[in-house]
Amino acid sequence: MQTTFPTTYHTPRRIRRTPLDFAAIFMGLLLLTLVVSVAFWQFWYANRIFGGVSVAGIPVGGMTRSNALRLLNRELQPYPLPPVALSYGNEQWPLLLNDASRPAALNANVDLVSAVNAAYLMGRDGPLRTRIGEQLGLLLVGGEITPHVAFEPGQLRQAVAQIAAQIRHPAQAGSQVGNVIIEARSGVDVDVEQTLDALLLALQHEVTPNKPLVVPVAARPILPPETVVQPSTAEVSQPTLSPLRLVDPKFGLEMAIDPSELNGLLFSQQPLSVDPDRVYNFVQQWAAQIDVSARDARLQFNPDTGTVNILQTSQSGRVLNIEKSASAIQNALETGRAQAELVIDDVAPAVDMNNIPNMGIRELVASGSTYFAGSSAARVRNIEVAASKLEGVVIPPGKVFSFNQNVQDVSAANGFEDSLIIWGDQTAVGVGGGVCQVSTTVFRAAYNGGMPIVERYNHGYVVSWYGAPGLDATIYTPTVDFKFRNDTDAYLLIDPVVDAINGVITMNFYGTSPNRQVTIDEPVQTDIIQPEPPKYTIDETLAAGQRKQVEWQAQGMTVEVTRTIVENGETRTDTLKSKYRPWQAVFLVGPGTDVPATPVPAEGETTEDATTTGG
Repeated sequence: MQTTFPTTYHTPRRIRRTPLDFAAIFMGLLLLTLVVSVAFWQFWYANRIFGGVSVAGIPVGGMTRSNALRLLNRELQPYPLPPVALSYGNEQWPLLLNDASRPAALNANVDLVSAVNAAYLMGRDGPLRTRIGEQLGLLLVGGEITPHVAFEPGQLRQAVAQIAAQIRHPAQAGSQVGNVIIEARSGVDVDVEQTLDALLLALQHEVTPNKPLVVPVAARPILPPETVVQPSTAEVSQPTLSPLRLVDPKFGLEMAIDPSELNGLLFSQQPLSVDPDRVYNFVQQWAAQIDVSARDARLQFNPDTGTVNILQTSQSGRVLNIEKSASAIQNALETGRAQAELVIDDVAPAVDMNNIPNMGIRELVASGSTYFAGSSAARVRNIEVAASKLEGVVIPPGKVFSFNQNVQDVSAANGFEDSLIIWGDQTAVGVGGGVCQVSTTVFRAAYNGGMPIVERYNHGYVVSWYGAPGLDATIYTPTVDFKFRNDTDAYLLIDPVVDAINGVITMNFYGTSPNRQVTIDEPVQTDIIQPEPPKYTIDETLAAGQRKQVEWQAQGMTVEVTRTIVENGETRTDTLKSKYRPWQAVFLVGPGTDVPATPVPAEGETTEDATTTGG
């Protein structure tokens, strides 16, 4: 028997879209667009200053630090300082600032490098949500960086002293000669140091281009004596010294030594006898007021075009020739002259921007890289700050590079943040964690280039950031430094490249490659020492059963690395020796937490390294 069933047809069901569905789709697309836009925004500005940022009124948003520094050096040379004057009563005495046409002008040192670094770091602090908010604020409202302007205190002190000499006058007692009455007159004294402090404070906080800055002189009245004391016969017969005027014809500087100071330079007045040692020591004190350090140029090499650009202009300095100036003063006193020559010598910068064609900066000489992916935001920021301090640094042939001298103080005032550092026998929070990533990378480049290592210290224990142990370099400002010598025949330009997205820092050295081949053997590990069993410390802030690891174990060892350098047919080798101590794992546990008999630290964990000032 066959049973036939009727054929059933199913009509496809039509899905009806409600307004809520379309709203959800729209919101999803909007969210996706927003995420992609934010990702693209962060990628685009990875090595650029965020939009809306200006330095000294000049927009630098969207520029790399190198391009921004080049622009500022072009637009702000000389830096537009306001008219500055000292005042007393109704009179004013102008100070010449950054006036290239006047040799006696006071030169301002404008730190454009730090200003550009500060501009670059705007919008890069805190979690992503905070950073995005700051970046939008910069784009809508803008952000302004004012460069730090510094003057040589000694140079300003000298200018204040010259003006003070014009204001000072002694008090005069009243007297009567016959029918002629001479009225008493008050005098005026000037506190040079107090005036200098006020001037420096005003220049630090109130420098605005085109806005006159007038600083009152710290003066005090001198009351006249009540009676006139007639000089004795002995005093009348004593010769009176006149002020000695000192003039420097090259820089247009003038100083004066008053009679009371001159008396201190003599063995005796009658007969007049000058003490050469006193004169020399007296002149030596002026060096701090007169000497001005030379400033080296900072440069940038473009490997695509082979051209060298100026990031920071060079500037000549000056130094007081103490021996010749003291001899001139002694000669003037002994011959009774009222003027002597102040001898000041020029100091040429070691890296002169006018000498670029002769520096031999034409190709990549050496390079070194290290990796920091997974570092905290504070550590990454410290890496960027430390690397920026080396941007465009040029090392003349035969000269020694000092990491500490270029990075300077590792402190919050110098742009560094708190991160994990090595402090004694533990890892603690301190300023500068990550700086040793930069010193290690500079070391790698110099070592790879076969350059002599003048000073280098390894970390106290093996740090995972640097891969195989034996090729790290720690610093501890100002005592522990990393130094190497440029033993090539050309100038060496340092170009740091920080890729914060991928966690890579590279140091490129540009110059002229010597005829050498460098071979670095694999590190050889000996004297392996296992760390002590993990240590557990009760932390009342943790809950019962909670465990937090704060130190990760590392083996102690001695590591030797051999480097072979073949240059011009000659072969030489050197061995780099590093000794690391074992490092114990440390766990913080909540009260009542069971401690395992043989705990195993989590794999893949690393600790932020540093010396006391940054690692």
